[in-house]
Amino acid sequence: MRMRIGLAICVDGPDPHGYYRLADSYGGRTHARHKAVIAAWRQVFIEAGGEVPDQNVECVLRRTHVPAGEHSNLRVDLVVPGLNVADGLPLFCDVTVVSPLTHHGRPRPGTSNVGGGLLVRAQVENDRTYAAVTQSGLGSLQCLGFEVFGRWGQQSIDLLPKLAREKARVMHPRLRRGAALAYQRRWAGLISIGLMKAVAVAARRSHGADLATTLLEPQPSFADLVV
Repeated sequence: MRMRIGLAICVDGPDPHGYYRLADSYGGRTHARHKAVIAAWRQVFIEAGGEVPDQNVECVLRRTHVPAGEHSNLRVDLVVPGLNVADGLPLFCDVTVVSPLTHHGRPRPGTSNVGGGLLVRAQVENDRTYAAVTQSGLGSLQCLGFEVFGRWGQQSIDLLPKLAREKARVMHPRLRRGAALAYQRRWAGLISIGLMKAVAVAARRSHGADLATTLLEPQPSFADLVV
């Protein structure tokens, strides 16, 4: 809350507002920025019916069924088979959390007058980096992008209701719409809280941590979800 209204979050050190730590793209802070978001998306995918074992988290691309260079070290944050939201193709997901502010707290070029411009550029860069996925036709590439102040990228916005509709498809027709909305609200909450936790951790810490690979909480039954 202090960061959102422009107040200092630390009284000591050269970065009282956390701008530098949130904009930094090197070292452990990169993991600290997005590990909670990866954990949240993993839980969403599992609840939606996808398969996300530990080996599908921070997965080396050349070890998947997508042809990649023998010496390629590209990694994708999540590989999710078992869902029917992209013609049945496995989802290759890259989670990114970017700051629209520079290390000095100034707007990055194009972000002060165009909302989400940084996320659009992140998606273009992601498409270029993981071109092997789209060119092979063996997977659906998803850039699940967010800004540190809460804005979602378009692919994140589009994917969540598709997952919710597919989750509710097996239910009675009279329950489907309400169930899909309930799942969508729950999953949006999980991801939003995960993002806020990631930002708080990154702003307060000077080093990162390993990616989380456990669920955030037990999956609720449908009855508990709609009560």
